[in-house]
Amino acid sequence: MLLFWIYSHLLASIVNPVLKYSNADTNKLKILKEIKGKAGVYRWINNIYGKCYVGSSVDLSKRLYRYYSLAHIIAQSEFSLICKALVKYGYSTFSFEILEFCDRKDVLVREQYYIDLLEPEYNILKKSWVPLRL
Repeated sequence: MLLFWIYSHLLASIVNPVLKYSNADTNKLKILKEIKGKAGVYRWINNIYGKCYVGSSVDLSKRLYRYYSLAHIIAQSEFSLICKALVKYGYSTFSFEILEFCDRKDVLVREQYYIDLLEPEYNILKKSWVPLRL
């Protein structure tokens, strides 16, 4: 467990998020306001266990509205580890970060960069879907 903690904190020091909220519950409205209409890569961090999830969206505020919908995350918790953890531990035990804002066309490539770098435990898929280019 100690080695996991050290590893997690070393990786966290490599990443310098553009926005960081230590409590995803009390900062909900601020988060939604500051990311409105922007594309980018985000990370949920379980403050108890240090486990994280990396995701991306071409519209971060729309994605977050889904995360903040209790009905949505309960329904998704059967298939999604991050939704299951949010239901189990509550938003107040999670930090939320915007790792970077980027162009809409680059979100999947940038998400993959952070998945490879951080090896997030809550991500079931370890590869972001990147469309084939002919």
